[in-house]
Amino acid sequence: MLRTVILLFFAFHFFTLKAQVMILDELRKSNPNEGKINIISQVDYEQIIQKHIEINEKAKGIPGFRVQVFFSSGNDAKQQANKIKNDLRTNFPDYEVYLIYEEPFFKVRIGDFRTKADAYKLFKQVQLLYPEAFIVEDLISYENIH
Repeated sequence: MLRTVILLFFAFHFFTLKAQVMILDELRKSNPNEGKINIISQVDYEQIIQKHIEINEKAKGIPGFRVQVFFSSGNDAKQQANKIKNDLRTNFPDYEVYLIYEEPFFKVRIGDFRTKADAYKLFKQVQLLYPEAFIVEDLISYENIH
C-alpha cells in the first residue's frame, strides 16, 4: 500500500499545480460507468501533495531549455546585449527574450521550452542570424512555454 502512495506521489510530481489539484478531484469523483479509486493509507497524501504545491509556487521557474545567443564580459557587453535583445524581439516576436547578468557576464537568451527538441527548432532559426547560439538548460517561465 505504501508503494502505491509513493508511486502516486511521483506521478503527481510531473504535473503542474492545477493538474495536481484536478487529479485529486477526479479521483474523488464517482461516475456510473467507471471504476472508483479509494486510497486508504496511513500517509497523508493530500498533505504531501499540498507541500509539493507550495514548493512549486515558491520556485522561480521550472526546469527547461532556452537558446543562448550572447554572453560577454567586455566593456560594452551591456550595450551589445541590449542591441541583440532588441534584434531578437524584432525577429522573433512570439518568443520571450531575457537579458541576464551573472557577474561578470551579460547573457541574452530566448524562448521557454520544456524539452531540448522543442528548443532545437528555434535554435536552428536563431542560428541563421547568430551562428554562435547554443541551447542551455535554465529555469523557464511556465506562462511562456512553447
